[in-house]
Amino acid sequence: MRKFLAVVTCLLTLSSCIANNTVSATINSQDFSSIDNSLKENEILNKLFTQEQIDGTLVIIDPNKNFLVHNIARANIRYTPASTFKIYNSLIALDTKTLNSTEDIFYHYKGEKAYLESWKHDASLQSAIKVSNVLAFKELARRIGKKNMLDGLKRLNYGNQAISKIDTFWLDNSLQISALEQAILINKLAHKELNFNQKAMQDTINIILLEQNADYKLYGKTGFNDNINPAIGLFVGFLSTQKGIYSFALNIDDKQATQLNKRIDLVKQALLALKII
Repeated sequence: MRKFLAVVTCLLTLSSCIANNTVSATINSQDFSSIDNSLKENEILNKLFTQEQIDGTLVIIDPNKNFLVHNIARANIRYTPASTFKIYNSLIALDTKTLNSTEDIFYHYKGEKAYLESWKHDASLQSAIKVSNVLAFKELARRIGKKNMLDGLKRLNYGNQAISKIDTFWLDNSLQISALEQAILINKLAHKELNFNQKAMQDTINIILLEQNADYKLYGKTGFNDNINPAIGLFVGFLSTQKGIYSFALNIDDKQATQLNKRIDLVKQALLALKII
């Protein structure tokens, strides 16, 4: 707990630190003034993960900036974001005017090898993110360029801000970010509080809408990293309700790639157990 409190001190002073695999993210102390009172394991979440026999972490930030966490230690460990980075690849592209809209066709399929049939089409941001088209987002990263991408990562204070190759850095374990950092960052995007163009943020939010009903709207992006052992499944997003915004970041072990369908389901189970939905 002392180590975690040290991390939070870094968060509240808008700094970034890495020590013994613990990390921090930038936090506006005015926005997250109640964080000191929220640093404890949530028993409801702990029980859920035990029942589901899943190893991982989940961080939820409620409308009052309280943190509900399962596995605080793991919440501070950085992992490659995999396809969850498509959220910020999109944001940076729109903010830099690399793309003018989410409907611009920027990727043209030319017959190259594609993992999924759904990737074998020309694509806009709107269509590419829905099918998590890696080929399209690699092309987008190349168009953004390393200079603009690094500037975007710096403004986001995105994890370790590391770029290897411009079209693989979010997949090859060079770029890394923790669940705690992810939850805070998506919370700031949900409230449009990042140092980015307001329209770019709203357009990015619009394309990650997953489902909606009379009670809530669920936004987010999944990811899967099989370049480490065990493989990691991720889900980052937020829930918009009449009570306010609940942001979240999940990562779980997926030893045989059998838990992929659990990523969204587990977050929804958590939100139900916490009586948020």
